[in-house]
Amino acid sequence: MPGSPRALLLLAIAVAASGCLWVTKDEGEALKGEVRHLADRVDMLDSQLEEEQQRLTEMIDRAREDVVQLEDTLTRATRVLARNSADFGAEMESAKDRLREVDGALAEIRHSLEEIGGKLDESEKRVDEFALAAGLDLPVDESGVPSKPGEHLEMIEDSLAAGRYGEVRSLAKLFLERHPDHAGADDAQMLLARSYLEQNRWAKALGELRRFTDKYPKSDLTPEVLYEMARAFFSLGDCTDARILIEAIGKRHAKSPFAVKAKELGELMKAQKGRCTS
Repeated sequence: MPGSPRALLLLAIAVAASGCLWVTKDEGEALKGEVRHLADRVDMLDSQLEEEQQRLTEMIDRAREDVVQLEDTLTRATRVLARNSADFGAEMESAKDRLREVDGALAEIRHSLEEIGGKLDESEKRVDEFALAAGLDLPVDESGVPSKPGEHLEMIEDSLAAGRYGEVRSLAKLFLERHPDHAGADDAQMLLARSYLEQNRWAKALGELRRFTDKYPKSDLTPEVLYEMARAFFSLGDCTDARILIEAIGKRHAKSPFAVKAKELGELMKAQKGRCTS
């Protein structure tokens, strides 16, 4: 390897050894030591270079083997595809036919489901109508309830007139949620109580009437509320509380039409003392 670092180093060693350099003996020895160190370093670098070349050669060989295997795999895959292309086309046509059959079956199923859905809707409507007529409380579809308070109240009144008491309660509760501070809130509360009174559900009616007196003590409907409370107490056999309410109506609301009704209720209680348990 002429001209290489190793050749030059060996040449320097030879020159130093021959004593041709103008140096002292000590300098010559030192120079020889440095030259030997450099020689060892060069030997180590040569060894590392050989190892690296060997590693690269092995990597290249493995890469060549991989390329050969890949080419073989591609060749075999191409042959398989070419051999099966005709069969594949036939299978695709068969699959398309099957899909058309499935689409037809699904169309029939969708049609049947639509018919069943219509029947279910009709059945649910009839069940709801029966439940409402029986006075059961069912949730209302809020999207169909007017947003204007006046129209909402009219809907509640219409439901009460039609005898759909459960619907009355659902609509009234929705009104109180939407418009708690509206001037018609006391009307909605009273309509709710009337739905129970119409069904002779006296205990429930008393609960809503008491709620009315707590929330709307200055309402113009107060005489009617007190009268209905007296009537509910009498119907439950509690004549003591009924008499207290009748007296309160006579004193506080003497000019109200319900004062006359309250007096008549008092006379009825005297005539039917047997109904009283208190």
